[in-house]
Amino acid sequence: MMCTIPLLIYDVAQAKDQPISLEAAIDMALKNNLNIQIAENTKKQAILSTKIDHFRLWAPQVTVKIDQVNTWKSKASIYQIQSIPVFTLEWRLTSLFDKIFQARIAGQNNAVCKLVAKKAVENELQEVVCRYYALALAQKKWALSNNLMKLATTRLKTEQEKLRVGLISQIDCLDAQLALKKVKLTLLERQEVLKEKRRSFNIMVGKPLNEATCVQSNIPIQPIWDIKAVGKEKAVDLDTAIQAKKVAIAATNLSRAKAYPLACFNLFNNFRSTGYSYDLKDKRSEEGKPSQCTVGIGISIDIATLLLLPATVKKAKIALHNAKFALTQKKLAIEGGLEDKKWQYHHALGAYKVVEAQLKISKQKLTFVREKYRLNRSKLLELHEAEEDTQKIEIDLIEQAFKVKQTEFDLYRMVGMLHQG
Repeated sequence: MMCTIPLLIYDVAQAKDQPISLEAAIDMALKNNLNIQIAENTKKQAILSTKIDHFRLWAPQVTVKIDQVNTWKSKASIYQIQSIPVFTLEWRLTSLFDKIFQARIAGQNNAVCKLVAKKAVENELQEVVCRYYALALAQKKWALSNNLMKLATTRLKTEQEKLRVGLISQIDCLDAQLALKKVKLTLLERQEVLKEKRRSFNIMVGKPLNEATCVQSNIPIQPIWDIKAVGKEKAVDLDTAIQAKKVAIAATNLSRAKAYPLACFNLFNNFRSTGYSYDLKDKRSEEGKPSQCTVGIGISIDIATLLLLPATVKKAKIALHNAKFALTQKKLAIEGGLEDKKWQYHHALGAYKVVEAQLKISKQKLTFVREKYRLNRSKLLELHEAEEDTQKIEIDLIEQAFKVKQTEFDLYRMVGMLHQG
């Protein structure tokens, strides 16, 4: 058991050579996190698909014909090569006005894809922050246990020496041995938690799974960014922004449905080149009809669609109203959510200050008990209880600091600082 401690101390000491800051962790995640890369690639894929569809939407239906006729009649002495015309080009652009609406909807869907990708990145960065501070918390707990391990080991040696000279009883020495075993078990438990939190963090920032990564253990309660900038007028909720785009799409669909009669118009063009005829026997050529170009506008009406136009318009109106209702609901939720997050932040900050005051009192009490123990005026058990109480409050303090950071970043997310940063 004793050999486990030096190995663990070496591992953590090695990791602490270059602790990673939160800003560096976010930068690493933006470059290496697989979920962020998937979100960005999905956005690029959607934009590229829209460009392809946009090209296909506006590309007319083109037909090219190349004609050439060779005539060989020996009895009639006819040897001719004819191409009347050389080629014919026909193109047709159907539902011109409907394509305008389709192009607008495609652009609006592109905006939604960008916001969805941004939301995915934001969610992942929020998880990076949580795992960063979770690792910092695990490191701090391990450090506290390691310090207690050293104290318990030293105290056991002191108790054994006192027992040897007859100052204490065998019971007091057994208490010291039991306390050391208890600290060892706690240290091993926190060692496993530390490894698990480290692996979890490494996954988020793209590091090797078992790399001895270390972050800055101290969790400052001071805001990283300007917490006063968090206000209702600056609230940026990506879900609300996505819903606003969906409202715009619903409005375009309604306009598209109303404009169906205009979608019946088609454009078409026909171009026929000049033909020629060449007589091989007489070695002379003749031109055929001159080139012709025809441009026209046609009307193509689907009777069933025209008859169902009122129902289609009504359906589009209902979809638009529902989208607007959902947007209003999200706006109200974001306003209420912002106030809740502010309360949670200030409550966590207040709780931290209370625990901080408790720790100060506990440390003073521990100093007093240690002095009594040094003067043989108190038992070892009383000292153990005082040390355990102090460590428990120290752990409560860093856990409360963790909660402060969680609520702080929840506020940053509400105003878009996280995904903009």
